[in-house]
Amino acid sequence: MVQKSLVNYVREQLQKGYDATTIRNVLLKYGYSNSDVNDAINSIYHPTIRHEIHLSHTTVFIIIFIFISLLGTASFFYYASSKAPNQLLDLNLEPVTTTVAPGGNAVFLKEISNLGSSKRYDVVIRQEIIDTATGKSITEKTETRAIETFGATSTNILIPKDTQAGDYILRVIVEYDNKKAVATLPIKVGAFAKNESCFDGMQNQNEEGIDCGGACKPCDMPKCGDNNPCTNDIIENGVCAYKPIIPCCGNEICEEQEQTSCISDCKEQPAKEKPAQPYLISTQTLEEIKELAKINPSKALQECNKIEVPDLKDTCIGSIGEVQRNRNYCKMIANIRIKDLCYSNIAKLANDNSICEEISTDGRKDSCYMTFVLDNKDYSVCAKIVNTQLRQSCESLRQLSGISIPPQSQENP
Repeated sequence: MVQKSLVNYVREQLQKGYDATTIRNVLLKYGYSNSDVNDAINSIYHPTIRHEIHLSHTTVFIIIFIFISLLGTASFFYYASSKAPNQLLDLNLEPVTTTVAPGGNAVFLKEISNLGSSKRYDVVIRQEIIDTATGKSITEKTETRAIETFGATSTNILIPKDTQAGDYILRVIVEYDNKKAVATLPIKVGAFAKNESCFDGMQNQNEEGIDCGGACKPCDMPKCGDNNPCTNDIIENGVCAYKPIIPCCGNEICEEQEQTSCISDCKEQPAKEKPAQPYLISTQTLEEIKELAKINPSKALQECNKIEVPDLKDTCIGSIGEVQRNRNYCKMIANIRIKDLCYSNIAKLANDNSICEEISTDGRKDSCYMTFVLDNKDYSVCAKIVNTQLRQSCESLRQLSGISIPPQSQENP
């Protein structure tokens, strides 16, 4: 006898635009037998019509990949909230151009904040485009950067010309001190008609290369590199730009921030009277303030307000809010990213998804809601998720949770 719940699920997925092959493949993956699935599908269509089903694993790969990516992101935010080590990063991606044609450039804003106590350290950044149908990377680029406080960089990544139209995922992984920070964005690849120009990321018109030659700027773009380790060498609007790195250990100049950190630059400098030092904080001190907040939050807040490094002060106030599970402390935080992280952590600790609404950006807000979906199976937040792909994944998980999973069938697919 056909399961009514199974028939309802198949009908709802068909109404959403999924084909019978995809629906059948997902149900087989979750333990249903061939006969149960065929009966459910055939009960919706005319009973005399027989469809030859060709198996495809596309939808299963999409669900598994998004699930793993979200778990990685949630794990990073949880780890970052537990304490403030010497090296601690907050990674956020903002879309600029994420719907592109093959051969075009996906453009996104990469925001990296240094929330640790170390003033400057190097990180390795790997950016890749992943095919959700196969789980494989179709292109990637790697760079090394020195992180000081906060940096926002516009980044282009070229989509190969032979890329098939469909849904992809941009994943950025920042590696530092044996740790990883991960963030993702959905990418849509398709053949889109647009006016030809010198800025469309494609070789067209009478161009000799991509957006160069012919009617566009010459293709002999400069190769930037001044062999100076104290500059970041980049190309801006076709022109080399050398942005100084300050402070830079190795330029034979004893800069103020290098008095104790760069012996090679400052070893020959005469002793100077040291200026008054701001109220600094170590990881141990931050943990002590967090412990104090459990019994005397007012005194803990006074200690946080003595900190003159803005991001560390905000992190300290956020830790009081987490201990007290009180979102009002988040409102005192100036840094938007640390404030959002404060709201997200308190929402998890208080098991209150309404706190996610306080988060300023849709991407971080969606991550907060998806934590309740994945950890607590709270599907009431699905309608609040802004990102279409994440919202569809949430609804699919809600549907699957409502279907009773039968024992594993012995019948081969």
